[in-house]
Amino acid sequence: METADLPLVVGVDGSHYSLQAVDWAVEAAARHGVPLRLIHASLWERYEGIAPAADPARPWELIRDEEIATLAAERAHRCGPEVKVCAEVLPEDPVAALLRAGRDASGLVTGSRGRGELAALLLGSVSLAVAARASCPVTVVRGGEPNRRGAFGRIVLGVGET
Repeated sequence: METADLPLVVGVDGSHYSLQAVDWAVEAAARHGVPLRLIHASLWERYEGIAPAADPARPWELIRDEEIATLAAERAHRCGPEVKVCAEVLPEDPVAALLRAGRDASGLVTGSRGRGELAALLLGSVSLAVAARASCPVTVVRGGEPNRRGAFGRIVLGVGET
C-alpha cells in the first residue's frame, strides 16, 4: 500500500484533548488526501462498574465506548466533510491498539492528555508510550486553537534512530 492510501490514525477517549487531536487530524487528512481512522481502545473502564447494564447483551461500557467513537466521527465529519472517516471501538490496551494500527498508517495522532484525574497526573502516558514506540510518524496535539494554528511559532520534533 502506498503512503497516500494509508489512513491517519487518531486515538480518541472522549476527552477535550482527544477532540483537539481529531480537529488537527481532520485538517491534516484533508491536506494530504488520506482517510481518517478513529480508534477508541480501553480496558480501564471495564473494571470501574459505574452502573449495571440495562441490557446484558450490550453492557454499559460498550454503549459508552461506541458513543465516544461516534461523537468523534461526527465531529470529524463536521470539520472536514470531504475526509473519509471510520471509527472503531477496540476492547484492548490503548497503547497496544494504537501501535498495532500505526503499522498500517501514514501517521498516529493523540491528544496530550487523557480523561480523568489519574490520566492528568500521568502526563499523557498513552501519548508518551505511543510516541516512543510507534513505527510511523506521531503527532501529539497540545494546546488550543492558536497553538494548533502555529501562532506561537514553536514545534518540538523528536527523531529516533532508524
